[in-house]
Order: sequence, then structure tokens, then C-alpha cells
Amino acid sequence: MGHTRIGRLNRTRQWREVAALYCAGADPTQVAEAVLNAAEGGFHENRLSEDFGYQKAIWLLVQMGIAAQSGNFHEHMEKCGIHLSPNASVQELNAKLAQAVIRSNWEQGVKSDIAEFAKSALQNAVLSAVDMERGQIELPGMPTRQDISIFNNFGSRENFAELNRRFASEFMARGIESYLAKIAPNLLGKNEKVMSTHEMDAAYEAIRLHCYETGVVEKDYSDQWLGLHKYKLKDMSDKLIKNHGTFLVKKMFKALRYGKD
Repeated sequence: MGHTRIGRLNRTRQWREVAALYCAGADPTQVAEAVLNAAEGGFHENRLSEDFGYQKAIWLLVQMGIAAQSGNFHEHMEKCGIHLSPNASVQELNAKLAQAVIRSNWEQGVKSDIAEFAKSALQNAVLSAVDMERGQIELPGMPTRQDISIFNNFGSRENFAELNRRFASEFMARGIESYLAKIAPNLLGKNEKVMSTHEMDAAYEAIRLHCYETGVVEKDYSDQWLGLHKYKLKDMSDKLIKNHGTFLVKKMFKALRYGKD
């Protein structure tokens, strides 16, 4: 499951080129390898499995799919500790999801970068899923649907796969940016320096795009994962959900490093 080969990924740039955008003057291959090595070490399977905030984000990601498939998103999310108003907006849902991740993170007694990345990635995934759903079925002149009605479509095969792709790609992009900021100064030559803020913003945007393009492997994997269970996410145990969260990251690193799944 999740190992169907989809061939060489079609990207606007190669990873070495994307990494080189961040710090002109450093060797592109050196930067690309150093950043991936550092990020992969920081996002090690043990750290991910032990980080309460990350695990909460993954659990909530899957629970939203289960909630949608149940036919009553509001009721299921209430059972998961996410208390929404009857006509909850995407902003309200994201605020409650963020609170849940933060609370779980503080159970460790410390605020972790991993949990912060996961919180932002979860919110980004929800916003993107809502925008995608509106774009697919709402035409100009049609009445605008309430957000809560859109949440009930998160459990479709296409939308759940996209939720996972958005989550994984944003989580990875934020992590890579963090490690770039730490590592790049040590890789620059004596007469080189990090570029202007404008150029850095462009580099960060290129990293996000690159991770999203790479994230097609996550969409493919999540689609198969859902299909394996006959499109019913309620069959997912907590152990399977935890393994799912770890595998999302491992698959992204492999695709970034080798350009294929």
C-alpha cells in the first residue's frame, strides 16, 4: 500500500535549485544535502511519535475525514473535543483545531517546533480543502454555502487525499525553512551573505511550491490508504493513525531526496 510507482515527479524546479535560491554563493548540492539531512534528523520517527502536538494534529486530520463520512461533521467533532457552533466557519474550526494541538503539546511541558509546524500545516490543509471544494461546485451567481456544509465533504476520496497532501507539504516546507535558516549561514562563503528579505520570501515560496508538487506522492498514498479500507476511515485504529502520520513524513523525505516515491 502506498508504494505504487508514479515515476519521476513533474516539478517546476529540482530540489538543489530550490535550496540554492536561499543563499547565493553556497554550493547548491551541499546546501540541498545538508538541509535534508538536518531536517530528516529533526523529524526522526521517534520524535514524531513522541510529540503530542504532532500526533494530535494527525489524529484530528483523520477524525475530520471520519466526521465527514459519518454524515454529521459537527456531532463527531464534538466527541473529539472540538466544540463548534451550529454554523461554524472555517476560521472557527481552525481556531479550535489549533487550540487542541497547543494543549496537547503543553502536556509534554514544553513547546516544540514540530507541534507548531503541525498546527500551521493542519490549518493550511483545512483552508485549502474548503477553497478547493468551493471551486469545484460553486459557480458565479450561486448562493454561497455555509462552511459547515463543506466540512461534510472532507471524507470523500479526493478531498481526504488532498487534505493529507496539503498537511504533509506545508509541514515539510515549514521544517525545511527552519533548518535552512539555521544551516545556510555556515555554508556561505566569507564574502557572501543571505539575500534580501524580498529574495528570501521568493525562496520560501519556491520551497512551499516544491513541497506541494512533491506532495503528489502523499495524495497517491492517502488515496490508496482510503481505498484499502473501502473508503471508510472509521476503521482506522489509533495505532494505524499514528503510523500514518510517521509514514507521511518519511515518504516526503524520500521523494524530496530522490525525486520519486
